[in-house]
Amino acid sequence: MKGQNILVATDLSDNSRPAAKVGARLADELDKQLEFVHVFDLSRRGAKEKIRVFRDAGAKEKARGRVARWVEEVTHRSADAVTLEVGAPDQKIRNRAQADDVACLVISMSGRGAWNKLIFGSTALKLSSRPPCVMAVVHPDHHRISTQMTLAVGTDFSATSEGAVQEAVWFARRLDSSIRLVYANALPSTTVIHEGELPPGMETTEVIEWARDNMDSFVDRHRQLFEGLDVQSKIVADHPVAGLRSFVEERGVDWIFLGHRRPEQRGGSSTVKGKWVQQMNCSTFLVPHSTPAEDS
Repeated sequence: MKGQNILVATDLSDNSRPAAKVGARLADELDKQLEFVHVFDLSRRGAKEKIRVFRDAGAKEKARGRVARWVEEVTHRSADAVTLEVGAPDQKIRNRAQADDVACLVISMSGRGAWNKLIFGSTALKLSSRPPCVMAVVHPDHHRISTQMTLAVGTDFSATSEGAVQEAVWFARRLDSSIRLVYANALPSTTVIHEGELPPGMETTEVIEWARDNMDSFVDRHRQLFEGLDVQSKIVADHPVAGLRSFVEERGVDWIFLGHRRPEQRGGSSTVKGKWVQQMNCSTFLVPHSTPAEDS
């Protein structure tokens, strides 16, 4: 994992607390610096007052102190840095997260209530649609960070999965955890397959065998990377999001790693990731395709 800072986005709400706890735990376990970013959202009420606070040095330090106290209350440790921004939350958080010193962005998923889903959830969804770096989207109820975890990697066997695999392996070695590879797709007998949706020369009856063969090849291709780790694989015959949800529940998965296409790449993968973030039943690492894992 490149970079030295774990960057946690917070709006100081109860919904942000799980992300704060995860960020602090990640910083401690991975020997990283813990930074919090709080954005004064001008799209909500009190925009003039927020601009005044941001421009006034004394008021800004007072606001920074408020964030620092919130961090100590929630995480029982101090932040190494507190960054304050003013503007659109997703844009300001993205700009900070794209810096070379940021190893991972941590943000809470949509809250349980409709208001949380509308306000803070929209920020998480916007950022997850085009992750600026490795991004941890934290589930409010399932966000354990410790040794002996069960980590999953959702793969489609393409290069998009490579970063997710490497990050998962890095975490598994650092935290003495196991890895479960999963491919989920459903093609029942009634499914209509249009020309170009499957690899050339492959019939619909061969899909399951194709998936099994590709999983075997995928594991074999990464055999050296997986050496010494507890790695198992599974093909799930269900639609991707439903399949991942059932797999997470059945296998007791703590975190799932998903590769994400670069913005210039097209395809259905990003749509699946968006639906997953809205419906996920465990915390998730989204790994941009171009992000290599490094033990730095």
